[in-house]
Amino acid sequence: MRNFLCRFYPNVHIIFLCAGISFVFYSVLYKDVFMFEETYFLNMSIERRVARKHQGNKLILLYTPFFGENWTDYSTFGQDRVPLVEGDSTFRDCEVSSCVLTYNKSKLLEADAVGFHARDMPHTLPKRRSWRQIWFYYVLENPLNVFIDPNGYADVFNWTMSYRKESEIYTPYGDYILLKETEKEFDNKDKNDKDKQVAWLVSNCYASERREYVMELQNYINVSIYGKCGDSKSCPLKRHSPVCNALLRRHKFYLAFENGNCPDYITEKYWENAIDNDIVPIVMGGADYKALAIPNSYINVQDFASPKQLAKYLLYLDRNDTAYREYFSWKKRYQRIIPKRVCALCKQLHNKSLNTPPRTYQNMASFWDKNQCRNLNLI
Repeated sequence: MRNFLCRFYPNVHIIFLCAGISFVFYSVLYKDVFMFEETYFLNMSIERRVARKHQGNKLILLYTPFFGENWTDYSTFGQDRVPLVEGDSTFRDCEVSSCVLTYNKSKLLEADAVGFHARDMPHTLPKRRSWRQIWFYYVLENPLNVFIDPNGYADVFNWTMSYRKESEIYTPYGDYILLKETEKEFDNKDKNDKDKQVAWLVSNCYASERREYVMELQNYINVSIYGKCGDSKSCPLKRHSPVCNALLRRHKFYLAFENGNCPDYITEKYWENAIDNDIVPIVMGGADYKALAIPNSYINVQDFASPKQLAKYLLYLDRNDTAYREYFSWKKRYQRIIPKRVCALCKQLHNKSLNTPPRTYQNMASFWDKNQCRNLNLI
């Protein structure tokens, strides 16, 4: 139509008419460009188009490294732990999967959430572009082992992502579920292949209270110490190696002693070193084990007046197979599961009650306060 008019009426008025029709035509076709819509330029990248394929998707920027490398979800064990990859595949098996991951810092303006790992904090934080973003502080270590900026990152972070139950993104080291009646099975395999008594795999030799307790305990029962603070050749310091796991399984008991007695702090010492290797954990820590650990799966040092009394009970279990096997009867009712941290993150980003409006921590140092940890005074 436009070309027809221009061909047969080549006068000034028609030229203006043609120009007007052309402007309307191309304005409709490329309206985002003419209006300078931000979304048009954001959508120019392939990654962004994937992120916004559905309007409900949340874009998560992992701003810092995780111990110097890409973040991991701890969804698999040992050397098989794989890094989180960019895109939406990381969330594919999550209950809420409408999230996309990126490490690209140029996406800072676009991100719905920005993650910072405690051990990899930059000297200077980026300038906040939008208060609609959720900035979260990811920490898995207890307050005794984490340095926080003297000003406590005042009013910087909206959420914490940690093992603490009050964190907006609760990510414990391990968890368990109640089995359905039809699923209940009990692994009643012979435990008589265990020819050693107590194992302790440890790399931090300076946590004084637990070290003193073990030194006293050794006077009454055999304790095999592995890792950096003991026999590092038989059981390498690298966690979950097949050689180390095979050696640990020969023991009946494992000292799941935390390096800080801090609230909610139950680490891989209980979940992976002991439970996953079919060893009875002996726990020492500041967590409420009755609330967080698998019922009847562990022995708590706080239930004994002294290391000598604990050793006496362990020696009794060592001689009594029936009583010892009772510490595995939890498998009739419960199943140990591995929490997917990215799933918890994505789910909370879609939790409207947390997003409107997002609060900020006035002082992270007061939230992650080492004074919350305590000595148990067990000797």
